[in-house]
Amino acid sequence: MATVKKSKKMKIIIPICIVLVIAVAAGSIFAVSQKNKTPVVSLTTIGTDNIVESVSATGTVSSSTSREYSAATIANCKEVFVKVGDKVKKGDKLATFSTEELDAQINSLQTTYSDSAKAYNNAVKSQKEAANKLRGVNKRISALEKEEKRLEKAASKGSSSNPSLNAALKSNKSLAADPVIPGLPTAGSDAIEEAVKALTDLATTINELAEDIETTNEITRTVMQTIADELATGQYSADAIATAVGKAISESIQEGLIDETKLLIESGVLVDTIEAAVKNVEWDEIGEAFASNDNVQLTSVQLQLAALYAEKEIFSVGADKSVVNAQKQVMNTTRSALDTLRKSQKELQAGWVASVDGVVTECTVEEGQQTSALQTGIKIENLGELSVVISLGEYDIHKVALGMPATIKSAYGTYSGEIVSIAPTATGKSSNSLLDSVGSMAGISGLSSLTDSGAGVECVVKIFEPDDNIIAGFEASVDIKTGSYSDVPTVPIESIVLEKEGTYVYKYNEEDETVTKTLIETGATSDTAYEIKSGISIGDKIVSTPASDYEEETFKVRVN
Repeated sequence: MATVKKSKKMKIIIPICIVLVIAVAAGSIFAVSQKNKTPVVSLTTIGTDNIVESVSATGTVSSSTSREYSAATIANCKEVFVKVGDKVKKGDKLATFSTEELDAQINSLQTTYSDSAKAYNNAVKSQKEAANKLRGVNKRISALEKEEKRLEKAASKGSSSNPSLNAALKSNKSLAADPVIPGLPTAGSDAIEEAVKALTDLATTINELAEDIETTNEITRTVMQTIADELATGQYSADAIATAVGKAISESIQEGLIDETKLLIESGVLVDTIEAAVKNVEWDEIGEAFASNDNVQLTSVQLQLAALYAEKEIFSVGADKSVVNAQKQVMNTTRSALDTLRKSQKELQAGWVASVDGVVTECTVEEGQQTSALQTGIKIENLGELSVVISLGEYDIHKVALGMPATIKSAYGTYSGEIVSIAPTATGKSSNSLLDSVGSMAGISGLSSLTDSGAGVECVVKIFEPDDNIIAGFEASVDIKTGSYSDVPTVPIESIVLEKEGTYVYKYNEEDETVTKTLIETGATSDTAYEIKSGISIGDKIVSTPASDYEEETFKVRVN
C-alpha cells in the first residue's frame, strides 16, 4: 500500500485560507451591520401652499341675555310663582318677600351711620379749627420773632438774650427738655425749667378756653406781658402775680380787647382758671434770674414766643388729617352697607319681577323659607340668544379682534358666529402661559385654557342662528379665523423639531447623502403647516418626520 506524504507547504496554506475566510465573513457582517445603523428617512420637498391661520379654544355655551335675582341679605320668602323650566315674559312676577327683620337691621345701621357721620363732621371741624389756629400762631410767631430781633439789636451788651433757648424753641424741641428762658443767664436752670413748664401748661389751658385764634392770641399776650411786668418790678409772689394776671384779663374783657362771646366758658371762670395755673409756679425761686435782666420788654416778647411755640406743637397735632381720614373711612363704609341694605329692601318689598323674556334655569327660593345671601335665588336666560365664553392666553389674544368670524362646533352641529366682546384684563394664574408659547409654535392654540390654572382673557363669541341641538351649559369648540396667506413657502408641521432655542428641520444634502439640523424662522401657522420666513428655500429637501433620538447635528442617511 502506497503512502501519501503531506508536504509542509500544504500544512501552512490551509490555516491561512481558514483565517482569510473568517476575515471576509467578519467584514461582510460588519458592513451589513453598519449599513443597518444608517437611518432610513423619507424626504419632503419644500413648496408653496395656502395657510389659513386660526385660534382655537373650548368654552361653555351660555345665554347672551340673562338676569340673576338674589338677596343681598337674609329675608323671608312669602310666595314663589315660577320653577325651573318655566318660560316667563318681561314683567311677570317671580317671588315676594317679608322684610321685617331687614327693616330692623336698617334702623340699627342708620343709627350707626348717623353716629359715624357726626364723629366725622366733628373731626373735620376740629381739624379746621386747629389748622386755623396753627396759621394764626405761625403769623403771631413771625411777628414776635421780628420784634425780638429788633429788641435784641437795641438792647445793651449785658442784656443780650441767650441764643441756646432761641435755637431750641425755633426747632420745635420740647420746651421742658433742658430749657433756658431767653434774656436770662443759664444759672438756676431748675427754676427756669419750672417756668417753661408753667408756660406750656398755660398755653394748653388758654387753648381750651377760647374758640378762635384771635381770642387765644390776645389772652396769651395779656398773660405773658403781665407776668413779665410783675417780675421786672421785683414782684415774685405767686398770689400777687396771679392776681395781676386776672386783673389784666378782666380789664381786657371789659375794654373789648378780649371778645367775651368767643370764650367757651364764662369770663369769671376763665379768670379763675388762668389765675390758678399762674399760682402753680414758684416765681420767687426764679425772681433773681429775672431781676438780672434789665430788658423787660425783650423778656416779655420772648416769654410770649415760648408759649406760642408750645401752642404751635399742640395745634400741629390737631391740624393733622389722619383722624379725619379715619373717621371718613368709617362713615363711608357704613354708608355703603346702608345703601346696599336699602336697595335690597326696596327690591324685596316690591318683589322680584322678570326684566327679560326667557326661561327659568335656576330657582333656589322656597315659600316660607329664608333667602341666602350666598347664592342666586332665581336665574332667567334667553335661550334664543346663545354665545360661547372662551379664554385665550397671552400668545393668542393678540391675534384676535372684535368682529372676527368664528366657527362653533357642538356635539350635534356646526354654527357660525363672531367675537362680540374681549375683556380688558386677564384673569387666573399665569403659570401655564408656557403652554400657549409651545402650542403657538406647534400650531395649536388655547392650550392654557384647557387647564385649571392657566391665565386668560375672556372672549365672548356670539352664535348665529342657534337651534335646539346646541344647549346652554354644554361645552363647544370655537375656531376663529385670524388671517389668510396665499402661495407662501411652507413646511409640514410633522417635519418641525421644536426646541427651547428655536425651530429646526433636517435639511438633506444629495451630494454626500447627509442631513443637517437647520434653524428656520417661521411665520403664519395652520393645523398642518408653517410659513417659512428664512433658513430653507423652495425646492430644498428635508426629512419628512425626524426621529426624536438623533444625536448628531450632521449624519449620513439612506433615503427610502
